[in-house]
Amino acid sequence: MDADRPTPGSPAELAPQDVVLRFLESTGRPSEARLYLDLFRSRPREQFAAIAVDANVMADAADAVVQDLRFLAALDLYPTVVLGIFQPTEAVPNARTLRRHLEEEGVPVEVLRARRRSLAVRVATCARAGAVPVVVFEPGPDEQPVDRLLRLGTLLGELEARKLLFLHRPGGLRQGGVLVPIVNLTTDVPGLLASGELSRKEALILEGARRLCDEGAPPSFSVAVTSPLNVLRELFTVKGAGTLLRRGARIARHDGWEGVDVPRVRDLLASSFGRTPAEAFFERTPSRVYLEEGYRGCVILEETPLGAYLTKFAVSAEAQGEGIARDLWEAVVPEVPVVFWRARRTNPISEWYAKLCDGLVRLPAWTVYWKGLEPEAIPAAIAWAANQPLDIPRGDE
Repeated sequence: MDADRPTPGSPAELAPQDVVLRFLESTGRPSEARLYLDLFRSRPREQFAAIAVDANVMADAADAVVQDLRFLAALDLYPTVVLGIFQPTEAVPNARTLRRHLEEEGVPVEVLRARRRSLAVRVATCARAGAVPVVVFEPGPDEQPVDRLLRLGTLLGELEARKLLFLHRPGGLRQGGVLVPIVNLTTDVPGLLASGELSRKEALILEGARRLCDEGAPPSFSVAVTSPLNVLRELFTVKGAGTLLRRGARIARHDGWEGVDVPRVRDLLASSFGRTPAEAFFERTPSRVYLEEGYRGCVILEETPLGAYLTKFAVSAEAQGEGIARDLWEAVVPEVPVVFWRARRTNPISEWYAKLCDGLVRLPAWTVYWKGLEPEAIPAAIAWAANQPLDIPRGDE
């Protein structure tokens, strides 16, 4: 058993959710695990995730893949396993090996041919029956990996799957030897391809992910490249454990509340902060509201004599870790040269705020941040921020 993996015993010896929760408690993120577990369980089983496993991973880390699937099955989660995208000649023997090992662990499996009619229906039926669907892509005449990726995209669209994981021994995409945590498929792909640092397989994954997202995938769909040793961290933590490939969020700017569905913003803030905002907050008209198209993230600004005051920066609990916060910030900065804001000192994204700002000051209850302020305006901005009303009682802002 790998040193950084949980050793929970059989599913019968431990409550299923504890398989993951105990593992993640060591990382300090048990609440995230519970959040994602509840989210995954609230949807049809076939929408959970798909995991593409190539022949190299099966050769070197099949035991890790089996343990991942065993733990997920103990949680009543059955991802669609995909074999043969890059090495189709080895897909059938690898499917036999995977099936044998999973059945030895007491996990039901059904192997399905990728060209089978009504494949999505068969996959959904399998997952809903409590078995792992293993989809095998066999060699086809003149078929290239990109063709199989597109066929996989069609299947995932029919299943309404929300995430595709590529298990990759290096654990993610790297530039200059450093892991790239998030790739915006709208803006980052040309630079990554031109760098010369990606393998042929990584370039195919990148291009395939871009095409999948360009050809009708929902905004919430994402692709991740991660190590077979880090599947649980990738699925059950906000930060993840590899490279997340996602279409850049589409951000719209509104003047005040005009054109904004205020009840949806209220729900977004409640999801992000864990508490419902005070009604008084919505009685004040902001100067600008930046909204992700699906109301999964927002920035709300109020104009002051000192510059823009950022009253709320929120990403829904479900969408945290998808890079929406970065997309929102990149939409705001070109249009708002002077901005300041505050956050509870316990706010989990304080470290990220510190990277964005020009300066900050820590007060007993708050940390105040600013960007673009003239030095002589800083004391007044700190006082302004510190004296703003509490819009979300007893929560982080």
